[in-house]
Amino acid sequence: MLKIKLDLKDRKILYELDINARQTYSQIAKKVKLSKQVVKYRIEQLEKEGIVKGYSTMIDTSKLGYTIFRIYLKLKNINPQKKKEFVHYLKIQKNIWAVVLTAGNWDVALGLAIKDIYQFYDSWEKILKDYLPSIKDYKVCIYSPIYHFAKAYIVGKEDSSKIRILGGKKQEQIDKIDILILRELAQNARVSLLEISKKTDKTAESISYRIKQLEKKGIIQGYRAIIDINLLGYEFYKTEFRLSRWNNFDQILTFAHLHPNIYQIDKTIGGEILEMEFHVKNLNHLLKLIEELENEFPNTIESYNYITILSEEKHIYMPED
Repeated sequence: MLKIKLDLKDRKILYELDINARQTYSQIAKKVKLSKQVVKYRIEQLEKEGIVKGYSTMIDTSKLGYTIFRIYLKLKNINPQKKKEFVHYLKIQKNIWAVVLTAGNWDVALGLAIKDIYQFYDSWEKILKDYLPSIKDYKVCIYSPIYHFAKAYIVGKEDSSKIRILGGKKQEQIDKIDILILRELAQNARVSLLEISKKTDKTAESISYRIKQLEKKGIIQGYRAIIDINLLGYEFYKTEFRLSRWNNFDQILTFAHLHPNIYQIDKTIGGEILEMEFHVKNLNHLLKLIEELENEFPNTIESYNYITILSEEKHIYMPED
């Protein structure tokens, strides 16, 4: 894929959108030292070029009573057209909030937000009934929690923003209006208060207050731009680590947070004990970073395996049910 060259101002704007996509043009302009009009134009160009594909709100669904499940699938006997139909089928399932195409040990990764194990099995059994002949192998994991970092490599520095944590939290009580607000923000993190107010029959001031309360409760963990990192010259890898010790997790978390190329780490049940997501220049860059981890934490990593993330076909943090 063709790499698009950006100047430092564009990269700073991207980084600001990744830290908080609901910032106004004026707020971003002040931070990157450009006029509001220039920032607006540059963002529109980033969207036009496909570098910014949208804006997503990071919602901690555990605070809404959900558990995050991941299903990895290895496919068989499936041609490109049938695979396309399968991906579309997965995208329209209400409990599936993430559909990711991968290369390596697995072909597809799914994220599901589930109220209980019975609901999970209902969702999983539906997939099996419709597509089991095309599934060669699968693996089910439970995530609790996910630690998400900003894309600090965009501006070539350590991540100093807060860690956004999804999962493993106590449920909060919210009403139907809050749910409607979350659904709107999940689709577009930059949606205006006026647009939300029209769909909820509440004033913009009321919507603003409710959003602040959702943030205060930790239900909304942040707002980010959906960035096509391939156009920036980066590749996306997900790595599973088998560890021989766990008492240094806090140090691993700090290391990952401060490393500009580590995008996310996950605690898991059902897979390996730890997963990491990397945005790197190429495979050799990934292997060097893993070697860096091994040197930083000796006698910790027993083994690892990785998959390449090819595309995120669906990634909305709010389930539709």
